[in-house]
Amino acid sequence: MGMIMSPPAERFTMTVLHEPVVSLEDVRVRKISLSSLDLEVTIRVENPNLIGITLQQLPFTVLCSAGNKNQEIATGNTGRVKIPAKGSTVLRIPVTSQNAALIGALATFVTRGGMQVTIQGKATIDCILFGWSIPFSKTLAVTMAQVAEAVAGKEPLK
Repeated sequence: MGMIMSPPAERFTMTVLHEPVVSLEDVRVRKISLSSLDLEVTIRVENPNLIGITLQQLPFTVLCSAGNKNQEIATGNTGRVKIPAKGSTVLRIPVTSQNAALIGALATFVTRGGMQVTIQGKATIDCILFGWSIPFSKTLAVTMAQVAEAVAGKEPLK
């Protein structure tokens, strides 16, 4: 009886996919009035992988320190965006606040000469059969100078 020999095992290499990086780059005051606050939120998504990925959505909340607690003043979402392989994409998302929390935020801003704005959210990213859910949060200062430029209708400082 003959012996059946299996061929030598082939070596397979599997490409390891790396989690994309989501970072909040900036928050700029675009326009301010007694009834609304227009902001531009800048978010960068970096793809370290050899294949492109798709940002399915990136819902986020804009919180403002008013007194001793954070209050939601706006929400936004990037929608669906393709991110190239080994590349990054900068997303500028306009958001407008038109709610009662804005009054408290503006009062804090006037009395303190500035305010802290926190952006928090979660990116949902797909890549062929894999996916990630990446939370992010960052707090930035909004200064009197930024608001003065917005009121004057000037382009924000870069």
